[in-house]
Amino acid sequence: MWLRALLDVRIVRPGSAPSWMDRGPSVTRYGGVVGENGQFERVTRFAISQFALEPGGWLPGDVELHAQANWEGNIDDQGEVSPDYDAPRLVEGWARRAFGDTRDGWSVLAGVSNPPNSMEHTGPAWTPRYTLTPSALDTWFWEEGRVLGVQGDWWTTTANETELNAFGGFGWGPDQQGILLAQRGWVMSDWLAGMNSTMPLPQGGTTNEFEERDGRPAVYVGGNVRDPWKIGELHAGYFDNLGDLSVKGVWETRYATVGVSAAPLPGLDLMFQYLIGKTNNRSGPFDNTIQAFYPLASYRWRGHRISVRYDNFRVQDDRNAAPFNRERGWAVTVAYLFEFWLRHRIGFEYIIPDSHRPDRAAPDPSDDGWQLSYRFRY
Repeated sequence: MWLRALLDVRIVRPGSAPSWMDRGPSVTRYGGVVGENGQFERVTRFAISQFALEPGGWLPGDVELHAQANWEGNIDDQGEVSPDYDAPRLVEGWARRAFGDTRDGWSVLAGVSNPPNSMEHTGPAWTPRYTLTPSALDTWFWEEGRVLGVQGDWWTTTANETELNAFGGFGWGPDQQGILLAQRGWVMSDWLAGMNSTMPLPQGGTTNEFEERDGRPAVYVGGNVRDPWKIGELHAGYFDNLGDLSVKGVWETRYATVGVSAAPLPGLDLMFQYLIGKTNNRSGPFDNTIQAFYPLASYRWRGHRISVRYDNFRVQDDRNAAPFNRERGWAVTVAYLFEFWLRHRIGFEYIIPDSHRPDRAAPDPSDDGWQLSYRFRY
């Protein structure tokens, strides 16, 4: 048995608009406050942005056990501790049995897991590897879509050293997947939802990460191809929650994503990922097309890494009838990370977001902000 942990503490100076976690219009994880005059005001926040515990072990028969629980909190320079978070949260928990070796094999995983569609969440405890804040596209993958079910993986290396990997799975729980994008829109946040998470909606009410209503399992498939020279990799995935719209409160959501990553020079990483999908329900009613993409460039020299990313995201209302539920936006993120003494990392990030939702009382709430992070891995 073993135990891993990660602690990330930050000083944050976000934009003036309150965070979406406070039912505000900000597209970033941390936000400002509403002042006595009713205007948005900036505040400085001191945050435990992530405290993750990852216990694991082996059972007889080469069965691997793994779980991750997260907790965090913050206080601003006015003494306020909002937004509130679920604590602790079960991010994942599963048992896995692998067959074969690193060149050719397959595995079966059962439990709480996330479809492996994010290209950025490849750091320890599912943190983004290149920045402090992931793209809007990959943020959503870790907000909605968690399943309680079974996943199978297959991998092989061909005679010319091309690496192939495929995965597929099914599970229950994401019957309200899509409600966040339809009612709130895209956000950029490294907050990881858990199976027991309750997330706020801007129009009041909440949505649960695990909300099984129609008895139908969600299904997903995907895979990767890596060239023999280990320069580039192609990623693809498809997800469908198979929502039954005849059941009250169920959303029908499906999406496809494709991406490519390349390392053409030592230390240089280039990435691009695109998503398109549909989400709708009958009680809203909502009928939306969702789209997002980002290119990212990152350069690493020794323990230093600097990354630049451009985000573009939108929600299109396919009904073309009031009340409109549309969004278009973009963001630029610049991050510097420095890892030292094996377990330590400091980072600085600056984000300039621009999001427009014409149906909101504050249609253009976006404001730039920065955060300074210290992370310790155990």
